[in-house]
Amino acid sequence: MRHIGRDPGGRSVVASTLLILTCLFLGLLAGGMLVIGVSLVSFWKSLSPSEFQAWFASHSHLVGRLMIPLGVGSTVITVATVVACRRGSATGRRWLLVAAVSVTGVMVTYPLFFAATNEAFARGGLSDAAVRSLLDSWATWHWIRTGLGVLGFVAALLALHGGTGPRFPPTLTSR
Repeated sequence: MRHIGRDPGGRSVVASTLLILTCLFLGLLAGGMLVIGVSLVSFWKSLSPSEFQAWFASHSHLVGRLMIPLGVGSTVITVATVVACRRGSATGRRWLLVAAVSVTGVMVTYPLFFAATNEAFARGGLSDAAVRSLLDSWATWHWIRTGLGVLGFVAALLALHGGTGPRFPPTLTSR
């Protein structure tokens, strides 16, 4: 009777559900940042500095409207999962801590660099050289936080896997 409400890894249903949600949120966050890094940054760099500032002023709020809540939600759900899984396997807990530190790192970069830089781009009036330099810095910072986001996602997946042991399908030779 004591296994009722537990998944195969011994986690409570709540902890298991939170862990799956953590994987989902961190996967969406990392994927969104990859799309921004690969698609938008390349597009932005193809524009003239004045065209870029005009585009950024008109459209950046749409990116922020998606990514900021996704980042905050990812952080909240990851921290909740760390708390809910505090009695889980040691390996799973360690991976969850890596995920939590990683997503926190993603979010810390926003007030440290992105908020002011995005505001400067949206405000416009920057010289061409300033736009190019800031955009290069923006891309570098973005790849750092994208790396943190991908690390967090992989760590969450490893935490999900960590408590259950390997599950390989049977092979034809094992019969």
